[in-house]
Amino acid sequence: MRSPTVLDAFLPMPPFTGVTMQNPPGVTGDDWLIRASPRMARPDAAACPTHRRIAMRPQLVAEPAVPFLSTPYEEFWFVPLFTALDLVEHHGWSVERVHTQLRGTRGPFRGRGAPVHPVHLAWTADALERYIEARTREQAAAEESGLPPTTAVRLPWTWRTRRTGAPDARGARQYEHTLWGRMYASADGTVRDLWLPSLGRAKSSRPEAELGAVAQVMAYGAPTPRRRARDEPPAEATDATRSPALVRIFDVGCADGSVEPLLGAAPRFGEGPVEARKRFEGYAVPAFLAATTATGTRPGESCVDCKALAGCTDLRRTPGLWGGRPPSFARKRRSVSAWDLRLYAECPAQYHLVRRLHLNDLSTENDGARRGRVVDSWLDTRHGERPVRGCRDRAAPAPAALRSETGLDDASAREAAGMLAEHRLLCPLNGLDADERVLVQHRVTAYVPELDVVVLAVPDLVYTHRGRWIWRETKTSARPLWDREPLLRTYPQLALGVLLFHARALGDDPRRSWVELEHLREGHGESRLERVDPGRAEIVDEARDVIVGLAQPLLDDTTYEPRTGRHCHSCQARTWCRPGTAYVADHPPPPGADVPSPAHGPKPSVPPQSRGGVAVHD
Repeated sequence: MRSPTVLDAFLPMPPFTGVTMQNPPGVTGDDWLIRASPRMARPDAAACPTHRRIAMRPQLVAEPAVPFLSTPYEEFWFVPLFTALDLVEHHGWSVERVHTQLRGTRGPFRGRGAPVHPVHLAWTADALERYIEARTREQAAAEESGLPPTTAVRLPWTWRTRRTGAPDARGARQYEHTLWGRMYASADGTVRDLWLPSLGRAKSSRPEAELGAVAQVMAYGAPTPRRRARDEPPAEATDATRSPALVRIFDVGCADGSVEPLLGAAPRFGEGPVEARKRFEGYAVPAFLAATTATGTRPGESCVDCKALAGCTDLRRTPGLWGGRPPSFARKRRSVSAWDLRLYAECPAQYHLVRRLHLNDLSTENDGARRGRVVDSWLDTRHGERPVRGCRDRAAPAPAALRSETGLDDASAREAAGMLAEHRLLCPLNGLDADERVLVQHRVTAYVPELDVVVLAVPDLVYTHRGRWIWRETKTSARPLWDREPLLRTYPQLALGVLLFHARALGDDPRRSWVELEHLREGHGESRLERVDPGRAEIVDEARDVIVGLAQPLLDDTTYEPRTGRHCHSCQARTWCRPGTAYVADHPPPPGADVPSPAHGPKPSVPPQSRGGVAVHD
């Protein structure tokens, strides 16, 4: 079997024209090495094309240089788990011995990396046990089907091409394809397995391009010593003369120990090198070509880790957005959103564990949260239709239809139907001219340079009306608005919208803008529409007070101590939090009570496998 060459790295290969891709402003260095991880083959409509392109070129660095800054706690969820698995799989430790180490850890686990939050350590102990049990079950099933056992490999597999003297049309002279996950191989090398941990349940599928990228490295890659991020790889190609006969990919759920095979068909759940190569060429190659040659910018979450941030002219700078001061503890660039601020205000530990680490105990949303998401989804779909059409002339869905389409219970379906009926008269698109702009779930991005904070907000709807930009937030509730609490404090996303308008992050004149709250209730005539004027100085001052009061403690915090309260009932990390568990035991909700839902945040998504940065999201 021939070894892949540089021309095989991304097919089809455009001819070299003597003109290579130019580095964007804000980065410096060489672009001769392209390193592709399977994640870069995964479709991501929100990702910035320029960020993805330069992220795949590890020899490029930010200009001016960004110093390495640590974090008070480990922010990559699998680091302690992988360290624990190394002890079991490579050093022969028992699970009980590793548990003892985890219980006794105060700081970095085994002295590696950043300190680990105590609740994160408790999660790791549970995840380790579930993972080992899942591997044991799968290996027993593999033995029954006649497959040889597989054991953990110490060095990760990498598929690397030979370095050439002249660059290709993408400026590259060498390609390196990497893997992430837990890797296993049979003693005779005929079977290779990759296990991909998921935080909740095991995923039953992954994008075809991602699987194609994984299968190619498993089939043709070789064990490769780890090296520092910017160290050059060897000039030689990896040895692909001993390809395995079968490669298998599994997804394992850390919350419940579930396992899903992702590659191939029963009973072997795998593919050979020929099939892996076809999958790579058919799915992964087009995705990698798009990622390595994409141009243009899309400010958003990508800005947190982007090397080119200093030179990006499309990212709006908003110095002094809320008047905060830099934290005394220097940190990596981070993200902070209205959802972040509300989570942190409830409990700093919840913010770190749920927002930053995405821990998930598989607890379900309460009825009110599910109802709210159904209403949001229905409105997003209708408001996104083109040509633009208001909801006044639409019939509100019947409770029975909502129940059958969404799985809501009878009471929640009735409430959602009533709220959507109320929206018909409050819909901002009623009578809107066809030439006005309507943006559904539009991401507004800004950067606060003195805090090194990327600010992201996602209003439910942004639209224009006779030259005026209007920001609409829609909230569902079983209770009326409480007039004793200022509106901007009750809904800090409104305060953030005021500040972003004032800083001209959306629209050029805050005096011609509105921030609106559509507060929907089930009963006829009980809903309200509240407007906030970002052009009034006293409103801007109030918004600053709200945001600085929420953001400054978050930015200064280095301990993320638990703060117990009613929110503990719905916290997705409470299973591993001793104070939260004790609070729930001492304060059970009344029979039939709807426990509070976590602060309403973005629609659930696959968490990014990123290890740095600050951003503000809604």
